[in-house]
Amino acid sequence: MIKFMIAVVVATLLIGCNPSRQDEKLLAPEQYQIGETVYVCGCPMMCCNSLSRDPDGRCLCNMPLRKGTISKIQDHIIIVTVFGREKVIFLKNR
Repeated sequence: MIKFMIAVVVATLLIGCNPSRQDEKLLAPEQYQIGETVYVCGCPMMCCNSLSRDPDGRCLCNMPLRKGTISKIQDHIIIVTVFGREKVIFLKNR
C-alpha cells in the first residue's frame, strides 16, 4: 500500500511538471540584475522556468513561488539562489 501511495505522489508531480506546459513568453536577460530579488517556482525539480518579480501567485506546475536572489546571469541562463540552493532558469527554450 505504501509503494502504491508513493507511486501516486510521484505520478502527480510528474504530470504537474510537464515541460510542454511552458507557454509563457521568453524573457530577456537584460531585464534582470545580479543581486535582484525575484520569485521562482518552488518545486524541487527543474520542470518549469517560472520567474517573477511579484511574490503572489503560482508557477506553471501550480507550486507557490519562492523568494530568491539572482546570483549569476550567463547567456540565456539565470541562476537564482533560493534557501542556499541554486535554481537554474532558462530564458530560452532548450
